[in-house]
Amino acid sequence: MELTKVNGSTFYIKGGTNTGVYIFKDNSALIIDPGLGGLRPKKIINILNSQNTDLRAIINTHEHNDHYASCNQFKSHYKALEIMSSEYSKAFIENQELFSSYILGGKNNLFMESRLKRKGSSEKIEINKVVKEGILSINGVNFNIIDFSGHTPGCIGILTPDNVLFVGDLLIDSDMFSKFDFLFMSDTQAYLDSLNKLRYIEYDYLVLGHGKTIISRNDSEELINEHINSINKYINQILEELKVPMGIDNLLKNIILKNDLKNNYKEYHFFRSSLISVISYLAELEKIDYTLDNGELYYYTKRK
Repeated sequence: MELTKVNGSTFYIKGGTNTGVYIFKDNSALIIDPGLGGLRPKKIINILNSQNTDLRAIINTHEHNDHYASCNQFKSHYKALEIMSSEYSKAFIENQELFSSYILGGKNNLFMESRLKRKGSSEKIEINKVVKEGILSINGVNFNIIDFSGHTPGCIGILTPDNVLFVGDLLIDSDMFSKFDFLFMSDTQAYLDSLNKLRYIEYDYLVLGHGKTIISRNDSEELINEHINSINKYINQILEELKVPMGIDNLLKNIILKNDLKNNYKEYHFFRSSLISVISYLAELEKIDYTLDNGELYYYTKRK
């Protein structure tokens, strides 16, 4: 494990979740998405210690625990550490049971808990500062916080002064599409808006939350289009399926089988959550309607 330079004072550490690192002139550091707890945070602390670098702040891009779970491990080592997130993410990070309840539509259960990675996150994590879209000054250096809601409501991006943009899970790399091309979406319209918003932001490099390589500005357009095309593929499939009135669970079954989506208990509910996001999107566009029959709820595509 090592610090890999992206540009200027901006680095990242490769991992299951990539961790951003910005080194200030006084040799203190900002971390973006510390990741899961366990051995990896200890190794990151050792890297910082080897360079006599003090960790000043952490910014979490969103409220999924594979991005924030190790915050307390860092906090126990750096007592003055300031932990930051968006306001929406703060509610979920500080109350981790909310995510499972949100996904399941009710109280968490042992089936979901056994599938969720909770490494390093058993103790309550406190967010010390809420960040909003706009300029955020840390140690005299300005960072641009960007609202990238859609994957989750609390998603943000962080643009460093070196024109390196950390996008969290707004984008995944092309290799991951074979498994996750039905993207996790809390809000389909917001996700599409954030992808289009990304086109107009000035940056030189993208660092993804999950990916093996740094994405150049020139290569990012193809990746953005890949995400938009994937979302539109599922929108069109759902509209086609709903030409025959259908309930959510049968619709999800058809989508999973048609696209050979590998799933377990957790991923099934993630796909279901994304499906409901698309249903809400189509309802807002008045492209679908619903009917109740003998205690069952069916959605269907409106005829033109």
